[in-house]
Amino acid sequence: MTRMRRPTLALCAVLTALHVVQTAAWAGPPPAPTPPAPYRAPLWPVPEPGRWQPAPGQSASDSSASRPQKGGSGTADERMVDAVNRQRKQAGCSPVRLHGALDRAAQKHSGAMARTRRLTHTGTDGSSPADRMRAAGYRVGSAGENVAAGSDTAEAAVTVWMRSAPHRDILLTCRYTHAGVGRAKGSGGPWWTLDLASAR
Repeated sequence: MTRMRRPTLALCAVLTALHVVQTAAWAGPPPAPTPPAPYRAPLWPVPEPGRWQPAPGQSASDSSASRPQKGGSGTADERMVDAVNRQRKQAGCSPVRLHGALDRAAQKHSGAMARTRRLTHTGTDGSSPADRMRAAGYRVGSAGENVAAGSDTAEAAVTVWMRSAPHRDILLTCRYTHAGVGRAKGSGGPWWTLDLASAR
């Protein structure tokens, strides 16, 4: 009897000691969380997954990129700037005007996105939107860029951007004076680039 009682008591002592150690590891309040660094929005918002998809009822076929746009006059560039300026007027901002250098930068980027089938603000050479604007001959003071894919018309692309707060902020930045528009057909397109900027 004595021999069996001693191992049992020893086992109970070990289990009790383990229990004390385990509960001690969780004792005390958790450390206070470190506050996150302040958020700084980029000049050109990074596209969010799904944001570039066509609005309900719109198609994203390749053939739509080569069709003439209905419901208004002017080129796709002019229509997009008109749609942007309507939104800017409601916000109390001055209208933007098309600028040749920004048009070249935007068109080149739309073509690159269509070829790579990738919605991005980074060029195939690693360039930023401001880099492309400067390379096209524009003296950048401040700048922003919106990109989209799958919207059949310029007006539809602007509507998609207006539904997204960071993209809407780009459209309604009053200091911008010039615009450039790029449109390229391709799988998943049309691929749109809107560059807005003010010169130094």
